Amino acid sequence: MAEKDLRFKKKGISERRRTGVMLILIGIGIPLILSFFQEDGEFRFYSKTRIVERGLIPQEQKEIELALQQKKKNMDDTQRVIEEVKDVYRRLLGEDYYKNKWTFREYHGFLIPFKYAIAFGMLIGLIGLGRFILG
Repeated sequence: MAEKDLRFKKKGISERRRTGVMLILIGIGIPLILSFFQEDGEFRFYSKTRIVERGLIPQEQKEIELALQQKKKNMDDTQRVIEEVKDVYRRLLGEDYYKNKWTFREYHGFLIPFKYAIAFGMLIGLIGLGRFILG
């Protein structure tokens, strides 16, 4: 009589479950890695950048002055004091509203919000979770 093998067979993880785990890890890794390449919550792809310095015309200076006065009217006392302190520091740094030269940056290209990378990672992660559960 032949002896039967009484050892239990190790039932390893199936191939579908293994791919599910890999998809979950990729879904987590994509937004994590891409977060290092985003700035201000966007991926920016510029084909051309133009930086221009120019002075303000008197009409623009009046518009800025009116906008600041309107903004200060709507503030309470605490906010007004904070804004005055900020104005003092802006003037010390040379960034006040009444400076002679203003720098404008003009970007030509496109951008992709970072939330799309998160959504793509979640989609892949959910597909991987489904494969893992059904595998």
